[in-house]
Amino acid sequence: MTRRVAAATLLRCGKGNYSEQWLFRSPRVLAVVELARAFPAWFALLLGCIVLTAIWPAIFAALVAHLITILPVAARSSAAVLSTLAGIALVLAAQEVTRAAYEVVRWSLYRRYEEHLIGRVIRAALGASTLDIFERPNLAAKTDRAVRIAGLEPGDLVDGLSMKWPLQAQGVAAAVLVATVSAPAAAILFLVWILVGNRLQASMRRSDQFTWEDAVHAASYTHRIGLRQEWAKEVRIFGLSDWLSDRYGRQTARILAELAKSRKVGQRPLAVLLALVVVANASVVALATRSDLSVGAVVLLLQGMLGMSLLADQAGDDLIEYGASRVPVVLELEHLVSHHATTHSGTASASGRPTESIVFEEVTFGYPGSGKVIFDRLSLEIRAGTSLGIVGLNGAGKTTLIKLLTGLEVPQSGRILIDGTDLREIDQESWRKSVAAIFQDFIHYGMSARDNIGLGAVEQLSQPVIDQEIERSAVRAGADAILGRLPHGLDTTLSPRLESGVDLSGGQWQRIALARSLMAVQGGARVLVLDEPTAQLDVRAEADIYNRFLDLTSGLTSVLISHRFSTIRRSSRIIVLDGGQVTEDGSHEQLLAAEGIYARMFRKQAMRFSANAEEDIDG
Repeated sequence: MTRRVAAATLLRCGKGNYSEQWLFRSPRVLAVVELARAFPAWFALLLGCIVLTAIWPAIFAALVAHLITILPVAARSSAAVLSTLAGIALVLAAQEVTRAAYEVVRWSLYRRYEEHLIGRVIRAALGASTLDIFERPNLAAKTDRAVRIAGLEPGDLVDGLSMKWPLQAQGVAAAVLVATVSAPAAAILFLVWILVGNRLQASMRRSDQFTWEDAVHAASYTHRIGLRQEWAKEVRIFGLSDWLSDRYGRQTARILAELAKSRKVGQRPLAVLLALVVVANASVVALATRSDLSVGAVVLLLQGMLGMSLLADQAGDDLIEYGASRVPVVLELEHLVSHHATTHSGTASASGRPTESIVFEEVTFGYPGSGKVIFDRLSLEIRAGTSLGIVGLNGAGKTTLIKLLTGLEVPQSGRILIDGTDLREIDQESWRKSVAAIFQDFIHYGMSARDNIGLGAVEQLSQPVIDQEIERSAVRAGADAILGRLPHGLDTTLSPRLESGVDLSGGQWQRIALARSLMAVQGGARVLVLDEPTAQLDVRAEADIYNRFLDLTSGLTSVLISHRFSTIRRSSRIIVLDGGQVTEDGSHEQLLAAEGIYARMFRKQAMRFSANAEEDIDG
């Protein structure tokens, strides 16, 4: 199915008038077609180098055979001998020049093709404006597979072709040499070696079909657990080192066993074919000894016979299969994004919005495949310029509501209105510029401090005054002291993985993220969201971040989510989500007076925090 979808996608995109029957039959064909389509000039240069690589050995063999023929009857200094030797020297020189040019072409095409294919994955993944391809069960696995596989050196296809095709071309050239001596012998040997090559290739493909099964993915995952920095502490604390090593050994042993098993399937037919090779070569040798061939012709025949064995050489075959396997999954990802991902087609501008309100009008939503409805005809109004605090138990839909608000998810029914305009009718990119959100799992960009803050208004990064804007946002977010301690200021890379990089504490990262959101405000954002980004901080540090956020966003529309009620009590309005509905709505004081869920949860949490504070004092 993957190959057929990929082929159909290629055809629909107008990227070539290729027969779908051939395209989906083999990933190799699909990959080579894509390579030639993407880089026709470089591909033509590669083919030209391959032809020359095949021609020079054949010419060399013919010249050597000619030299052997004329030496007995010609003086060593005769013009015929000298010209033949000069020709041999020129061929050897031409071989070296071709080899150098071939390496340049191969490397250039390798890099271009790899960047091209990985770039297509990036564009496809980023082209999905919603999170469908990452969250829908039927799409997420395919997306993950495409992203994972495409990143594993797709340029290996070029390396494989650069190894295999020259050998096969030399085999064809050798067949031509044999044909000049005996056409029947050339035809017989050609047929036999092609059959042997096809059998070897079929055996290799059977083994590759297994190696891309879940077993390889599982082994790779075990490998990553043992080596990744973020898992290093727990692996050592729980003493998992030996267990992981044994597990990886068993997984790789199973893969190798299946590999060997799959290759045994074709051993008997291959043995028969190899016996035919022996018989065919012996017959040709017998022909040479019984006929009146010259010494030069016999040498030419024997060299050609040896060269024809290259027709069955599988060098580079595994790299071709390995690299070609990337193309169908990449094309399928593009197909998924274009045909299955939910997109908006609105054109209305969101600039300056909201000025009145954001309204959820009987919104129903559930994640496809989960069998659970998160919101059932939810209705909610958020007045522009106010702050809204959202609380609820885990799974109540707090983060889902933010995804709907930001356009990362789309309601199955109902509408989200921005100043009375359906969000579906608003240009999505324009709306995203009007919203800034800091999620619990916000990104720690392994980039410069300048980029970590400036990406909140990415279109301003190239402006001359960007550093001043970044520093202003940092001051407002309380991150200026952090920047002041960095060894290279805004140019300091915030990553411990680099020798010159610097890592930050959790609280420092929170302030960098807050500064980034404030940069978005300078870029035109009018809705700001905090979705529990401070969950790992202590109560005082979290309260400080939220209080600063509310002070800085006064007059803007802000939405705050926190599992600690003390941090959102200053919000203009607080709602409680439960069972897909807003069950309580009001200010902190109003909700306490109502003696409902909010009041009970707030008092229970306050008692726990008070007890912890007393323990800290006693300690």
